[in-house]
Amino acid sequence: MNCIIIEDEPAAQSILEHNLSRCPDLRFCGAFADAFSAQAFMQNQAIDLIFLDINLPEMSGVSFLRTLVTPPLVIFTTAYPQYAVDGFDLEAIDFLLKPFSFERFCKAVNKARQKFNSRIQPALPAKLSVKSGKRIYQLVVEDIRFIEACGDYVTLFCVDKKLVVHGTMKSWEEKLKGSSFLKVHRTTIVNLSKIDHIEGNQIQIGEHKLPVSEQFKEELLERMGGKQEN
Repeated sequence: MNCIIIEDEPAAQSILEHNLSRCPDLRFCGAFADAFSAQAFMQNQAIDLIFLDINLPEMSGVSFLRTLVTPPLVIFTTAYPQYAVDGFDLEAIDFLLKPFSFERFCKAVNKARQKFNSRIQPALPAKLSVKSGKRIYQLVVEDIRFIEACGDYVTLFCVDKKLVVHGTMKSWEEKLKGSSFLKVHRTTIVNLSKIDHIEGNQIQIGEHKLPVSEQFKEELLERMGGKQEN
């Protein structure tokens, strides 16, 4: 996603730039101290996401957003919580109250990623029909915590059940493409929203510890919102 920052406080601008540098899938295109400079830049550059301060000189962030005919995704930033209502009325993705942690920043960015991906990819059905044994289940996709493959069968570890179904890892990769699911090992696909934490080359989902292959680790960390610190 192409991103810009509109922020008149140098310290806050630097923090946002540093956070963006830790998210390789976000392309930082520029930082601006006022809405007019940003507006001029956006006439020649497509922008997908704006980190927008509300208290700006001459024109507020809220007023600026209202001037845009087809606004990009917006994450508001401000030190004043009373402005949050105005931000959400304009369908902002999120509202970051200064000072905010990198973890909170990542949470907002993940919301933006999901919204951005939903615009460019067909939506995954809320339910899938799967056959396990002699039964056919209507399975809520988001209830799947992770999937493990073994030959021509996969095991679906769900919130309330475990199902063994016929199918390959590749077929499930295609089925879940463009969603919150990601392949992290040659035999494992995980639902990113179900991850409790990542430590080294292991993912914790509930009581399960799952391996992460080096070839998939970088994308996993990007999708989860940042790089691991050494």
